[in-house]
Order: sequence, then structure tokens, then C-alpha cells
Amino acid sequence: MSDAEHVVANRVGLIVDRNTLALTSGMPGIAHLETPEYLDQLALVRGAGPQLMRAVFTLTRTASLGISMASALVLLGAVHPLLIALPLFAIPTAILVPRSERPVKAANAIAAERQRASSQLHRLFLSPGPAMEMRVFGASSALDERSDRLWREVTRVQLVGALRGAAIASVGWLSLTLGYVGALWLTAHLALRRSASIGDIVMVSQLALVLRGNIAETAEAVRQAASALHVADRFLWLEDLHADAHAALGSEPSPTRINREIRLQHVSFSYGESDNLVLDDVNLAIPAGTTLAVVGNNGAGKTTLVKLLAALYQPSAGSITIDDVDLSSIDSNEWRTKLTGAFQDYVRLEATVRISVGVGDATGLDDDARVHGAVRDGGAQELVDGLADGIETQLGKTYADGAELSGGQWQRVAMARSMMRETPLVVILDEPTSALDPEGELRLFETFRSRSESLRDHGTITVLVSHRFSTVRAADLIVVLERGNIVECGSHAELFALDGMYASMYRQQAEAYS
Repeated sequence: MSDAEHVVANRVGLIVDRNTLALTSGMPGIAHLETPEYLDQLALVRGAGPQLMRAVFTLTRTASLGISMASALVLLGAVHPLLIALPLFAIPTAILVPRSERPVKAANAIAAERQRASSQLHRLFLSPGPAMEMRVFGASSALDERSDRLWREVTRVQLVGALRGAAIASVGWLSLTLGYVGALWLTAHLALRRSASIGDIVMVSQLALVLRGNIAETAEAVRQAASALHVADRFLWLEDLHADAHAALGSEPSPTRINREIRLQHVSFSYGESDNLVLDDVNLAIPAGTTLAVVGNNGAGKTTLVKLLAALYQPSAGSITIDDVDLSSIDSNEWRTKLTGAFQDYVRLEATVRISVGVGDATGLDDDARVHGAVRDGGAQELVDGLADGIETQLGKTYADGAELSGGQWQRVAMARSMMRETPLVVILDEPTSALDPEGELRLFETFRSRSESLRDHGTITVLVSHRFSTVRAADLIVVLERGNIVECGSHAELFALDGMYASMYRQQAEAYS
């Protein structure tokens, strides 16, 4: 392949990769990112784009190969008609060489999950946070050995597939070799009988080699075409899944305000094909303008409840309604433009402060007043004032001039990002201040609460997930989840008077801080 063809093939590969990532990021929810089948297909498509273009270039050369083979056959036929049958010995090659790709592709599919796991482990060594933890625990060698073991398993599976493919292809090449030897034997036999000359023997041997090379190139072109079709088939599978997901989206416009409530009616949810219900028959009414706190032990279903409210998943059973309009009938992408939030697993976006904060509402990236306002309201003003270039400061040590932030500082940037949307209908705070001290968390929560009060005319609802009860007690409504069920619901005073699970958890935490 020429340099120009390499450039074009790589360019097409980048386009395929970009479109693949666009299809992935454009899915309405996040369930596909937790589905092994999807991740395996994604891993097999990414980086395979150049195969498509290489196959096109190879196939375009088959026309000239056809002319060359036709000319060779005419000359062979002039020596003896039986020599025209030489291409028949190439039929097994043409069939078996492309088919030899099947065990290779099957092996790659089988090994895809282990290959992803190994790559994920290796990436940990390149990230400062995980790398520090692995060194403190002395886990680097153990994880490196596990990654290598996974790679060896991947290599073993792929080697078996490659050997099976080679065995299948060898049968085809053996047939072609027999045809070549047979053509030479026939020509030599004719020469002994003086029906052919020494020149004919030389010509036949050369033409047979030309035919063998042409047939080999044709077989390789067919193999590459089959491989390219396989990549294209996977890409089309991603496109179909994307189209089906969007076809299932609601088409109703998102409300511009919440007049009465968000209501969950008999909502149950399980991840994937699991029978384990993370939420089980949940019924809850959240009045407009309410600050709702969700508490419970780890695994109780708190974050799952938040994801359902954000339409990142659809309930397995039951419904979520906004003023009696089913959330599933609303365009989820439009609904999420009415949300904002800060999360425990926040994004450390290594860009300028303007971008890292401004993407909370990308329409305001160039609006200095909005970015500065979000920085102030998110409790990051002191941090930004201490940076060399203010909101234009580059963040992240992967850049030569990047400012490295502590965990708490990154979290304040994430909190500022959540302040960019000016009139959200739902504010989601899912353990957003785990790296802050209790006093800092309380101040930020009061900021959100005050902001929600100012948006009461829109019916803005704030949903807080937190383990710190000093913050939770200020909520209008507190829900206690246990094993996917709501076991208690009420204000702090009501739940404390009930002297149940909430009161017990509150006392335990108060004693721990006393």
C-alpha cells in the first residue's frame, strides 16, 4: 500500500472512530456502558476503521489482476488446453482463505472481555490517583501479574484461533500448489514427447507463478473484504442500537416548570438481565419546591433512584411522572437540559477553569458573568482567585503549565459546574462533597437550598444523597431506603420522633463526632 493510501486509510479510521464515539455518547442513557456485549463490540470496532479503506484499495486492484489472469490463461491454452484448468485449483483457495478468518474473529470476540480487563489494569498505572494507591498497598506487582495473565490468556485464545485459521487456509494453498506442480509436470511431459519446447516449460512455470500470485492477491482481497464487512456489520449494529434507543425515546417537550410534584408509582428496577431488584415497588411523591434527602446504607438504591430521575435508565416496572406526565413520554435529552447536579464520581476535566466550569451549560461558555457567578456560587471563588490566570488557568498536571488541584479543589470546580444552569427543574446532589469537611459541605448545601428557594416559582426540586446527617436534617423531606424499599419517609423531626432506622443512624453518627 502506498503512503497516500496509508494516509487515506488512517483518515477513514479516525472518521470511523469519531462516529463510533458519537454513537456511544449519543445514546440517551448509560445502560449500554454497563453492558459487556456492547463494550465488546465497541472494542472490536474502534481502531478497525483502516481495514475498511484498505479493503477498498485492494479490491480496486482486482480488476487489473483479472486482466493479467485472462492473458496468462490465453498463453497457457496455446501450450495445451488442459492448462486452462489451472485456475480450478484456486477455487479451494478462494473459498478457504476468507473462511480462515472466522476462527480468528471468533477468538477475538471470545477474548474481548479479558483484553478490556487487561487494558483497564494497565491504564491504572498511567493515572496518578490509582498509581499512588497501588504503590501504598504494594499492589503494583500483583496487578501487573494479573494483567499479564489476562494478556497471556488473550494471546492463547487468539493463537488457537490463528492456528485454526492457518490450517483452513493451508488446505486452500495446498490445492493451488498441486495445480502449479501439475501444470509443470504436464508441460515437461509434453516436452519429452516433443509437443512442447523448453521455452514452453519456462513460460508455463512463469505464468503459473503469475497466476499463483494473482490468485493469492485476489484471495487476500476477498479476505480483507470479508474482514471489512465484519467491521461494517459491527458498526451497523451500533447504529441500529443507537437508532432503536432513540426511537424508544419520548417525544413530548420537557416541562418548563414543576407545578405540583414528581411522583414515583410502584417503581422497580434491576440492572441488565439480573433478577435482583435494586429498587422494589417504590412509591414516593416529591412536592414542587421540595428539598428531598435520600439516606440509607451502601447498596440501598440511592444512586439508582437518582439515575432514574435523570432518565439515564427507564424503570423495569412502574412509572415516574412530572405533574401527571410520564417521564418516559418526555424527550429525555431535553429533560436533562432542565437538570443540574454534582456527583461523587465527578469529572476532572483537564481544561481551563472556564471550560471545566462552563460545560455545566455549554451555552454560557463565553459568558464571563455566568462563569464567574457559577464559580462564586459553587464555593470556588477563593480557589480561582489563587490561580495565576483566574478562569483562564489550565488545570491538570498532564499539561506543562497546568495547575494541579487537590481532591477537594476538584470537587469545588465540579460544584461550580453544577451552578451554570440558571433555572433547573431538578438539582441532583449525589454525595457531591465527600472530599470537603462537614462545615464546607453544610455551607454549600445552604447555598443550593437558598438557590432552590429563589427558584420556587419554577417548582425546582433538590435531591440530596448524603451520609452526613448534619446536612440531611435541613431537608424538607427525608426518605430512608433499605434494600431497595422506602422504609421511612418524613421530616427530620417526624423521623426522629418515630425512633426508627433514621433516628438510630443519626444517633450513631452524632456519637462518632462527639
